[in-house]
Amino acid sequence: MAKKRSNGEGSITYDKRRKRYRAKVTVGWEMNEETGRTKQITKSIGSNFKTRGEAARALAEYQNESYNLENKDITFEELFEIWYPEYIQKHPSYKYVYKSAYAYMTLLYKKKFRNITILDMKKCIEEGTIICKLGSNKGNIITPSPQVKQNMKGMLNKIYDYALEGRIVNINYARNFYLDKEVFDNQEKNKVPRIPFSQQELDIMWKAKNFVPFVDMILYHCYSGWRPKEIITLKIEDVHLEEEYIVGGIKTKAGRQRTVPIHPLVKPIVEKYYNEAISIGSAYLFNDITKKKGLNGLSKDQYYSRFIKVVKQLKLNPELTPHCARHTFITKAKSREVNMNEYILKMIVGHKIQDVTESVYTHRTIEDLKEEILKIKS
Repeated sequence: MAKKRSNGEGSITYDKRRKRYRAKVTVGWEMNEETGRTKQITKSIGSNFKTRGEAARALAEYQNESYNLENKDITFEELFEIWYPEYIQKHPSYKYVYKSAYAYMTLLYKKKFRNITILDMKKCIEEGTIICKLGSNKGNIITPSPQVKQNMKGMLNKIYDYALEGRIVNINYARNFYLDKEVFDNQEKNKVPRIPFSQQELDIMWKAKNFVPFVDMILYHCYSGWRPKEIITLKIEDVHLEEEYIVGGIKTKAGRQRTVPIHPLVKPIVEKYYNEAISIGSAYLFNDITKKKGLNGLSKDQYYSRFIKVVKQLKLNPELTPHCARHTFITKAKSREVNMNEYILKMIVGHKIQDVTESVYTHRTIEDLKEEILKIKS
């Protein structure tokens, strides 16, 4: 019987079918917040070794080359500049989320990445500050909100994943600590209540859509059910005007690359923004052609600021936020008058379907989705 390897030395397994040995190492740990259990994050060193000895030598070589000497002195700031463009190219919805989180992390900028400790990261998250450039707090020093602290932690997790692949470090220290429970408690206390637009407010917006900028975008949002981060990342290449649907979505497996029908009431709005995007050469469906910074899509903050202006100008409920548009769609769909099919509604808004028969064996067509969305009449 082969001697059991010590903790941190990796593991070797035998593939009976291929008659080959596999070697892997643990590069970190992550916790399932729902179950409270932790699981290993592993990295394969190879899966085609003829003998256990070959696999053991490969693990030994890996352990002896823990750091890529070429990058041993790279700073957090330098690594971020390399990692960020690559990550955002694959995950564009996080462009402004992680850019704003990074702004609070000045305490880490000049530190050598491989010398950063868990205490350094915790201090950065708790004591990070920025000078506010917008709004009523302009010029004031502000600290990160509970949500921003979570974004900072999430970004650190991903940068360390990247550093592991580059052999800059051999342990993902960011995944070896958790935010204090107080952060989540404060987030719950500060959570803004989500309320749907009333029918009266929707009527006001319909009357104003040709006169007040961005009212029409909010109306489309109310008749589509996208998350705020999703609607600003919709690309014109995924807009199918003739077939009357758009493909998009982020966040969860059920939410990514889902099909959302274009309701006939808001199809002219989609056509307008689609043609504008084509005319200015933007890859994104929603832009602001009156502003230089709005010519290639809108950031979350840009959409939020325009949303608030509409709410104030039309004297709507001041507690309304962009997420309320999604609540409006779901509330209408589940109302007694509409009674949209539960599973089709989940497909449209990107919620997980627990029913195995529905999620695995039932195949819905775009026509099925259109038929259900047409139940929303007004």
